[in-house]
Amino acid sequence: MGVRNGKQFLDGLQDGREIWLEGERVADVTTHPKLKRMAHTLAGLYDLQCSPEFHDRMTFTSPTSGKPVSLSFLVPETYEELIRRRKALEVTAEACFGMLGRTPDYVNIQLTAMRQMSWVYGRNDSVFQERLLAYHEHVREHDLCLTHTFGHPQVNRAVPIAELPDPYVALGVVDTNSDRVIVRGAKLLATLAPFSDEIFAPVVRPLRPDVEEDRKYCISFSIPVSTPGMKFICRQSHDRGESLYDYPLSGRYDEMDALAVFDDVLIPWDRVFAFDDIELANDALRRVVMWRQYMQQVAVKNIAKLEFVLGITHGIAEGIGITGFSHVQEKISEIIDTVETVRAYMRAAEADAAPYQDGEGIWPAAEPWTALRHWYPDAHDRVIWIVQQLSASGLMLTPTEKDISGPLSVEIAKYYQAANMGAPDRIRLFRLAWDLVGSEYGSRQTLYERFFNGDVVQLRQRRFATYDYSRAQEAVRSFMSQTDTIDLG
Repeated sequence: MGVRNGKQFLDGLQDGREIWLEGERVADVTTHPKLKRMAHTLAGLYDLQCSPEFHDRMTFTSPTSGKPVSLSFLVPETYEELIRRRKALEVTAEACFGMLGRTPDYVNIQLTAMRQMSWVYGRNDSVFQERLLAYHEHVREHDLCLTHTFGHPQVNRAVPIAELPDPYVALGVVDTNSDRVIVRGAKLLATLAPFSDEIFAPVVRPLRPDVEEDRKYCISFSIPVSTPGMKFICRQSHDRGESLYDYPLSGRYDEMDALAVFDDVLIPWDRVFAFDDIELANDALRRVVMWRQYMQQVAVKNIAKLEFVLGITHGIAEGIGITGFSHVQEKISEIIDTVETVRAYMRAAEADAAPYQDGEGIWPAAEPWTALRHWYPDAHDRVIWIVQQLSASGLMLTPTEKDISGPLSVEIAKYYQAANMGAPDRIRLFRLAWDLVGSEYGSRQTLYERFFNGDVVQLRQRRFATYDYSRAQEAVRSFMSQTDTIDLG
């Protein structure tokens, strides 16, 4: 089949999937007033790879079918191929101004990274490696959109999941037969679930190898979201179906988050990639460093988003005449520095890419990505704070599109004008800034950037415990030895 266009993507969503939103089951995500605009936003991204302008930049020739497939499935063998993949990622990120973290290329790269280290999964039984390779090819050739789930419901995080009153709150194996595995429970956070073709559920939390009760949770698989027994409970929609003048971001880019519920769901064995081998699953968590590949997509998205935020902030400052103040210049320059720091991390990771263990292809360097993962959540918070400070009360005092065209239009034109723009443009720019930093959508964006890679405190603690201090220690030792030999006489 090769790459799909937007219509083919939308047609694939009409499969009877069980999506629940605000107390009601959604009949069709492509027509629901609070979901359809995001569905069509994604369809527009699929259209890009079929367009004459971007087709060659976003696709490569499938090694099996000879058809054009998405570059997010490419196993990069050289630095040039790594940059080629980045160029494709940039088209998607820039098309949505960095406002979507979970565009389809994100999980595609995760799956490709697992394929690159497929030997790990097949170390004790080659059938798991064969299934993973076959699944990667299946998703690539059909250009599927995947959601993924990592965590367990936050019922009681003080105890292991096996010790909860109901051990099947978390997703676990109920039974098996020669054809299928039966699972029950829930997983989160299935971002993009209403708009995905399949749900991918790898093992991403360490399990206790000496505890029999933990064995039920040792399963990695992928199945269609329309599989019987599957349902998705969505959070409240940030797209209220209202004017895009009033809600320009939440009306187009609410990628949606959901709880994935499995009610005795049957999973065919050929869709199971790890099973009942805790020692191997825990080892795979350490060896299969998916983040070293998918952080390229994250960095590209962050750059596109920061450049968009920079444009908003600079536009507001110019509009209301505050660019002459030194503290304003300093704060806008800080956003510029943040953009260029992310770009520098990305280029360093790409430039130092190299083979990794016995995996396929090359892998971007770990150290720049690790530093970016630890630094960026605070940097993003700082950027959002700058937007809030420079915009001040203008973020809240924003009339709606109906006000502008209503009976008070003359007063609005007078009192909402700016130094360098008329009232409608000023209001529109400030509403854009509000949707970015102050609305429910904006708050979700902040939480996403803060936690999508995990708890930064834990990441930094792990960094402290595992970092190679030898060069730093040698520097001190060398200094001390030089000091001991200095003749002060």
